[in-house]
Amino acid sequence: MTRQFLKMSKKQQTQLTEHIKHPAWLTGLFSREALPGWVIFFLALFVRAVHQWFIQQNDPMFGYLLTGGDNHTFDRWALEISQTFWLGWDRTPFFHGPLYPYVLGLFYLRFGYSPLTAAWMQHGIGSLSAVLVFYLARKAFNQKTGWIAGIIAVFCPIFLLYECEILSDTLILFTNLLLLWAAFHAAESQTKKAWFLLGLATGVAALGRPNALILIPVIALWLWVSVKKTWKTKTSAAVLFTFTAVACILPATCANYFAGKHFALVSWSGPFNLYIGNAPDGTGVFWSPPSMQKIRAEEKKPDLEINWSRYMRQALLDDPLLLPRSLWLKFRLFWQSGEIPHNINVYLKKPFSPFLRIPLYWGMISPLGILGFFWTVLRKKTFSWTDPVLILGVFFAVYMAGIVLVFVLARLRMPALAVLTIFAAGALSQMHDLCREARVKRSMRPVAMILLLLLLWSCGGVLLKSRDDTLLLRWNDYFNLGSAYESKNRRQEALEQYEKAVERAPEIIAIQGVRDEMRRQLEQRQQ
Repeated sequence: MTRQFLKMSKKQQTQLTEHIKHPAWLTGLFSREALPGWVIFFLALFVRAVHQWFIQQNDPMFGYLLTGGDNHTFDRWALEISQTFWLGWDRTPFFHGPLYPYVLGLFYLRFGYSPLTAAWMQHGIGSLSAVLVFYLARKAFNQKTGWIAGIIAVFCPIFLLYECEILSDTLILFTNLLLLWAAFHAAESQTKKAWFLLGLATGVAALGRPNALILIPVIALWLWVSVKKTWKTKTSAAVLFTFTAVACILPATCANYFAGKHFALVSWSGPFNLYIGNAPDGTGVFWSPPSMQKIRAEEKKPDLEINWSRYMRQALLDDPLLLPRSLWLKFRLFWQSGEIPHNINVYLKKPFSPFLRIPLYWGMISPLGILGFFWTVLRKKTFSWTDPVLILGVFFAVYMAGIVLVFVLARLRMPALAVLTIFAAGALSQMHDLCREARVKRSMRPVAMILLLLLLWSCGGVLLKSRDDTLLLRWNDYFNLGSAYESKNRRQEALEQYEKAVERAPEIIAIQGVRDEMRRQLEQRQQ
């Protein structure tokens, strides 16, 4: 190696030395081409800093943990990790994907235990997600589309909402966008390094949310088809990707099996969630139906020890139309405009920050995203297996299938919303091009196309609009907000929320008791 270096010219030696001192990825990170990404990142960080200030000033639920809720589970789990440094096995087998609590636990260990630690960790991750949306849109379309998509991601209220909560969804959004970036890179470079990175990204995404496991066979098949070399190379690409993804989730599998005495690739909650989402009396959202309560009463076992798959199979045998009926219900719930809550209700949070009142929600972005997708597909003359638009479309379809198989919640749609944001930005970019064409050519045809696109966007919004708010504003959402107000000693606001909870569920006597007690306390204070 030394002899080869000495045989080089002075110029070659200098170039090699500079390459070793400054790797290509590091040089690219600070290149002129990367400047828009930095602008998006710092803009996103600034917006999140202002939003965080509003939330800290106004939101009584900031840092408020709901006993039994996901935020309480993740917070306790991360705290245990930060205190025991990986050695607490009482959480195995895993019910949730373990990625988020371990990442949060590291931040608790380094920066201290506080809801602000979680919030600022997630604001940083959310800012990086906005940059990834920018780069994906630029790669799939052009620079202008990248800017539009990046700006939408910066101000998207549903992204901002969950960044302030101790929930895994911000990290899961980031890992899925990272997976898409790795897929774009693999499609372009087709090298072993790219296939390895794609496997790593997919494995990490599965550790965040096990739904991503269904992407592994899909991506392996895509690699086998898309690699433009010999059969041996195609097979090597698929095998290397699969091996890396499996190796990534193997620690979770081993922890579940050896420490938790239960075989599960990432978490054991798959059959449990499938039953919740497809039960004969299920609603398509995360809610324990009466049939589940009956099974628990009969089995008298923890949920982990109940064979939910057997009960699901029996329900399907008793009613062969149950599955298609359930899938159709959840498909409609997935596409409807309303943001179905779980633990956190965006409609009750809107008064706390002006950024949450920005109308860039699913109901506005999804119809434009659908329009942008079909507009792009119809205008393309040729397609290839490595086309970024095809990659985005297939990812969206597979991800949607993974959600519709179980149950639908607003926060589960976030990676799908990011993809729709890219296609929506593509549609807006096309409209801008048509405006310029109409101005330059002074033709009515581009104007007619713009009006048609706007009409289709409006019609899509009307079709996807939620017709019923019973799933969007529930009694427990009001009750949880009332409890948060009460914990802050803001009893009048607490009473108002308890009153609304009673209006939503007058049949629940316990809520009336809490409301009456709050009334009594306020009357005593006035005396």
